[in-house]
Amino acid sequence: MFTGIDDVDWASMGHAYGNASDVPELLQGLASVDAAEREIALDGMYGAVHHQGDVYDSTVACVPFLFELVATAGLPGRGEIVELLRSIDGDGRDPEEMDFWSDDEDEYAAWAELLARAESDTRARSGVLLDVLADPDARLRRAVPGALVQLHGDPEEVLTVLRRRLAVERDGGTLRALAAAVGELGVRYEEFADASGAVLAALLNHGDGPDNPGLRLSALVQLARCSPSGPLPERAVGIALDAMREAREGAEEDVERDVEEGAEGGAGKGAEGDGVRSGTPTLISYLRQLRASRRGSVKAPWATELLGELHRALDDRVAERFSLLEDQLRSPDWGQRREAIDMGGLLLTGWRGPHEESVRLLGEQLREADHRIVRWAAGELEGLYAIGGPAVEALAARVAGGPEFLPQARWRETSYGAALCALAAQGDARAVPALGDVLRFGEVPEDLGDWIGRMAPAAAAALAPVLLGRLSRIVPGKQPRRTEHLLKAAAATGVAEAVGPALRILRAPADVARPVLRDAVRALAELGEPAREALPELRRLAREGETHLRVHAAAALWSAGGETEAVLPVLSLGLTADHWSGRIDALRVIARMGPEAAGLLPELRGLVASPEENGGWVAGALATALWEAGRDEEESLPVLLRAWSAHVDNRPDVAGVWAQMGTAARSAVPVVRKELLAARRHDNTGGTGRIRYRCADDELLLGHGRALLEACHD
Repeated sequence: MFTGIDDVDWASMGHAYGNASDVPELLQGLASVDAAEREIALDGMYGAVHHQGDVYDSTVACVPFLFELVATAGLPGRGEIVELLRSIDGDGRDPEEMDFWSDDEDEYAAWAELLARAESDTRARSGVLLDVLADPDARLRRAVPGALVQLHGDPEEVLTVLRRRLAVERDGGTLRALAAAVGELGVRYEEFADASGAVLAALLNHGDGPDNPGLRLSALVQLARCSPSGPLPERAVGIALDAMREAREGAEEDVERDVEEGAEGGAGKGAEGDGVRSGTPTLISYLRQLRASRRGSVKAPWATELLGELHRALDDRVAERFSLLEDQLRSPDWGQRREAIDMGGLLLTGWRGPHEESVRLLGEQLREADHRIVRWAAGELEGLYAIGGPAVEALAARVAGGPEFLPQARWRETSYGAALCALAAQGDARAVPALGDVLRFGEVPEDLGDWIGRMAPAAAAALAPVLLGRLSRIVPGKQPRRTEHLLKAAAATGVAEAVGPALRILRAPADVARPVLRDAVRALAELGEPAREALPELRRLAREGETHLRVHAAAALWSAGGETEAVLPVLSLGLTADHWSGRIDALRVIARMGPEAAGLLPELRGLVASPEENGGWVAGALATALWEAGRDEEESLPVLLRAWSAHVDNRPDVAGVWAQMGTAARSAVPVVRKELLAARRHDNTGGTGRIRYRCADDELLLGHGRALLEACHD
């Protein structure tokens, strides 16, 4: 083994931590029969030789020896080496889209050449993988199909060998990997999409039968990927649900876990000391144990992972996705429901569809005894307040049951606190007594003011005493974040007494009050006429200081005293702010003032004439301000249409203006109709990760859009 390794001048090469003289030792470690030694060596490869995906001359020099390891019969750990080779290859990475640490053109050229060599060398040797597709090591067999699709240059040959292997393979995990590879090949090579689809369809119709739900589910996932907009097989959802139910019965559970827990070479339990791998002080070990812990909480974790892949593959096929989600939320398996809660948060905030039953089932999770399930479900429901009605009774029942502990500073981290936040987010008056208890001494949520703003006036006012009490105990300028949240919440109650804490801040020495001065001014603007007592201080702030503070003071001056003549010059100054956020602040005040701000129409038209400087969010605020101040449909319509296209976040407000215009906005009907027919919510741009979209804004957009279409009899 390792023929020629001593002929390589490793010391002249480098990796992330210096010269590469230690690389032969790492390669020897990968060939060890001891699992711990292999793991330490693999961690060294990822940590130094292939650090954070980088490629060095030593990385390229390792490629032939890594393939030699893969080809060594009986050597454990080869599946992980195949994954390392795939990472070194880079899967078609483009140096032009990557960050390089130097501006030197020669250094960049040398680096780009290394990347190209890494790709060419791994692909030139990929024929080795064909020889190990039937190896006794199940871990290796699972790693090879995907690597063949990525590395081998002949997709026709790869599809042929994958199809043949599917006919004889019996390991569940390898079957799923083979199906995934067939699907990936169809996605990568359009000319093979139909052939790949035929193989996958045959697996659905003539697979290994009911004892292999994983193969059918994997085939369905890949069929959806190969044909993202085409028809799915009949009973596609039924096939997935049947597979999930069979998986819950544990048909493959014992076999799967033997391999997952670390048994090598197909030996089953008993290999390497009953198949249990002890941990090593490496990042790889930590990540492996973290994944094992998460998977260990789920019965048939592969099924849950495949269902997540199916959701992503189905994409905008919302009817099927909601059906899958509902079944998963009803699962008796704790782990599957945990994953369903997470998927539900993404689906419900990111897509439009028949959401009522899914929301209700999220609410049903609050009846669980497990506090974690309650906390996770309530956390998702808090962001779904705009469509959360079907879950509100379950939230109210959980809050009525009382806290599991006495109210505490970090009350939001409890399951009771999570349910209370979700109930309050809907503006439900039943949250008020409990909020009063926890807010006496506990954490003040950032969104508290928004929650109170959705409550009926009487319910909101009931929270004023506790909020004002908390504010009275804070020295002006101290605890700025808490003060900000409390001021916003107190102003949202609408009580005149909320003027006092804000006025106390305005009258404090300037250097003391500075961190919270803007928040106090905003609170006074929200309170309106009850804030007349603060007019002298507001006039002073509108004349002095930074532009952004002057704009906020002008807003409060108009709101509290209607002092239009004093306000307009300040807003005119705000419209010239260097930063876009300053212009948006001024434009929003103008929109609130409406026709009273008509004197600023020349300045607004000047901004309209400079679209290159007023795109994005500014375009939306500008279009709204122009309409509210001028009420001229002919002038506003083209500006509104531009704002609609300038940024998706502008669409709810723009649609609101069109709904006000009614039939005068008939020219906007085509874009609105197209938007309402979309499966995705307006701000769903396809981001990855644990992202959540602004469901409430989209529901507002849908309401405005429907009103316009109804007015125009469309």
